[in-house]
Amino acid sequence: MLVFLLVMFGATVSLPGGMLADDVSASVVLPIAVVWVTLGGWFCYALLRCSTAADIKAIHVRGMIRRRRLAWEDVQDIQAEATHAESPSPGVVVYVYGRDGRRVQLPFVDDLHVDVEWELAMLMTAWQELRGADWSPDLEAAVLIGQGQARRKALWAGVGAMMLAFIPLTVLVVTSMVHPLVALGAVPLVFALTAITSYRRQLRNG
Repeated sequence: MLVFLLVMFGATVSLPGGMLADDVSASVVLPIAVVWVTLGGWFCYALLRCSTAADIKAIHVRGMIRRRRLAWEDVQDIQAEATHAESPSPGVVVYVYGRDGRRVQLPFVDDLHVDVEWELAMLMTAWQELRGADWSPDLEAAVLIGQGQARRKALWAGVGAMMLAFIPLTVLVVTSMVHPLVALGAVPLVFALTAITSYRRQLRNG
């Protein structure tokens, strides 16, 4: 949060200053600065209000825009997943999967703010005790969860293939072996083909 506030402060000071230095009219700079500060203030306010809470009936998640209540009997799984992000972003976050197959990230339940292993163990224990003795996995939800996971993996596979294809395509364009428009069209095509292939393979193997 401190890093974000410093970035917002720096941008708030430098943006109007840079525009004024470029002889941009003050009548243009002032509205832009007001909008920027307003959006930044709302973002800070919304971020600080985010929270995760649990009681004997449900997990309550307050996000930046909406709130969600996940009853224990509707929870299908709770998982800690690596983000592969650079510090100061969280490296591990926790998701709850609901009956609709969607995953909901638990705000501030990450390796920057808590002991993730301990929090996850507590949540799992509470879920197993409070979901009810007659609880059983929802088969339809399991299918939806699997499809969602397959889509996310396919997306990353497509992005990786697109980045790998970018280098040889650039070489072909520089050497005039391929027209730039052809290379430009090939990049999203590589992404689409890789993502679709990866998605279908995961569903077939899953």
